[in-house]
Amino acid sequence: MGALTIVVVSAYFVLFAPPDYTGTKTVFVVNSGQSIADVINSLFEEQFVRSRLGAKIAFKLSRVRVVQANIYDVSQRMNAWQIARVIGGDEINAAKVTVPEGFTIEQIGELLHKKSIVSAEKFVDFATNYASDRDFLTARNTNSLEGYLFPDTYNFAHGVDPQNITEKMLSNFNRRISPLADDIASSRYDLHQIITLASLVEKEARNDEDRKLMAGVMLNRLNIGMKLDVDATVRYITNNWLEPIGQDDLDIDSPYNTRKYAGLPPGPICNPGLAAIEAVLRPTASRYFYYLTAPDGTSYYARTLDEHNANKAKYL
Repeated sequence: MGALTIVVVSAYFVLFAPPDYTGTKTVFVVNSGQSIADVINSLFEEQFVRSRLGAKIAFKLSRVRVVQANIYDVSQRMNAWQIARVIGGDEINAAKVTVPEGFTIEQIGELLHKKSIVSAEKFVDFATNYASDRDFLTARNTNSLEGYLFPDTYNFAHGVDPQNITEKMLSNFNRRISPLADDIASSRYDLHQIITLASLVEKEARNDEDRKLMAGVMLNRLNIGMKLDVDATVRYITNNWLEPIGQDDLDIDSPYNTRKYAGLPPGPICNPGLAAIEAVLRPTASRYFYYLTAPDGTSYYARTLDEHNANKAKYL
């Protein structure tokens, strides 16, 4: 091997080679307003590149002039050139998709279909039959990803495979809940139960204050074996999120029907946002066991059934 070859190979490993050939990080976030220099610094600090200088050279020679705010699929196993191409890639054939908090897998599928990214049927089929060894999915008792597709704004290429979509959303979920690891570990509930309860809170509450109060009410009920009586679980069974619920709906025999069975449903009924998850982990303590939401969006709480019935007569 000649001296020049040795120099070139050495330079590659020092400046451009993947920083970790067994690395597991797969998501990198570019925030609005960040410059290329900011992005390179973040890539280095988060250990996606070996060298700031190497990344700078890769971005410059790859003719990356601007970077768009987005969640990017990159890996510590990629070299600096590959990362530069991903982050500086052509976004013309991509669509920005904002997945709202509380959307179900079916609703996400419909949204992706409307954006001409993937067929709703193909996405739903993949996301409800997903097998994975990711640590945060091991507590599931189903192959459905309901609850784990993190609500956020994404860029997806038209015609992208549903696996790419779900992997990006799952990686984002893992990244966003990582700061809550201590709270999750100290909870009496496992992660799947926490996300399940958060999904109920997401569908029931309209603001952060009510999220924390309603989470506390639900936990109070769970602690004494009282039925949760959350109508949103019935809506999940029937996929009816807008029309009134009838008595036949309330009588449906399903483990998801919390009007019929005590305890948590088998899994989440939607994909909750971070505020709902935090509300379950850090609820507002109270002596309330009941709540209702008036037509104007105001929530009222009660300690007893008599107080609750009085609130119903007054506000509904």
